[in-house]
This record gives sequence, structure tokens and C-alpha cells, in this order.
Amino acid sequence: MLRIRLARRGRRGRPSYRIVVAPSKASRDGRTVSDLGYYDPLAEPSDFRVDVNAARSWIAKGAQPSDRVWKILELAEPGFRENLKSSNGEAAVVEAPEPAPEPPAKPRAKAASGKAAGKAKAASKAKARAKSKSKAKARATRKIAPKSKTKS
Repeated sequence: MLRIRLARRGRRGRPSYRIVVAPSKASRDGRTVSDLGYYDPLAEPSDFRVDVNAARSWIAKGAQPSDRVWKILELAEPGFRENLKSSNGEAAVVEAPEPAPEPPAKPRAKAASGKAAGKAKAASKAKARAKSKSKAKARATRKIAPKSKTKS
């Protein structure tokens, strides 16, 4: 199955994205089939360019856009979803069913902070040091005496 989704480009802290058609199993920045445009979320207002006709043809072939790409396509051409009608009047895109609500998350234990975190960190370092010392001591005691050289 093909997806129309965003592939991250840019550097750390300054993301920009390419709008690509990629196999659904491919990694985020991995193999792509086609490049449809770009999206820069940090520009004010957000800057994007997308080939709407190419996107429309890929959707007709069965590619499923991600939620963010749907929004970008709607910004590029208002009413994009409604205009996706095939020649016989049937919808070319089948909407995904509403996802089931997720069960409430279990409350997580709070991480130790301040002095308690420092003490825990120091204790784990001390434990690691003691363990490495005991390993070194065990290696030292395992040394075997050299074989005596005797002539027969």
C-alpha cells in the first residue's frame, strides 16, 4: 500500500519536509516512489508547495494521504476531499473508520528529582564501580602459573 506522507529534511531544530509517495512499510526518510512538493512549518505563515494534480492521480491509484498531508492539500485547494469524485460520481477515496478510543493511560511514577535523583545516580555509580573492581579481582586470582620448562 502506498502512502502520501512527509519525509523530514533540514537540520536539527530546523525541520523542513518533502511531501512524498512512499510504501507504507518504508521508513520515514527511506525509499520513496515520487516527490510531490515541500512543506516548511517554521515559516510564518507556513510555506508549502504541492503538485495537486499528481496527488490526485496517486490517490486515484490507491495511495492514502496522512492526516497532515490531507490538511496541506486542503490548504492548497479548498474542498480537495469533496472534489475527489471519479467520473461515475463515486468517491475515489474511502474514509478510514473512526479509530477506537484509547483506554485511559495508567499514571506513571514520578521520576526522582533534586537531591534524591543525585543520590540515586551516585549509588548506581558506586555499585558499578564495586562490580568492576570485583571482576578485576576475580581475573587477577584466575591467573595460572606459567608452565615449568623441563628437558626430558
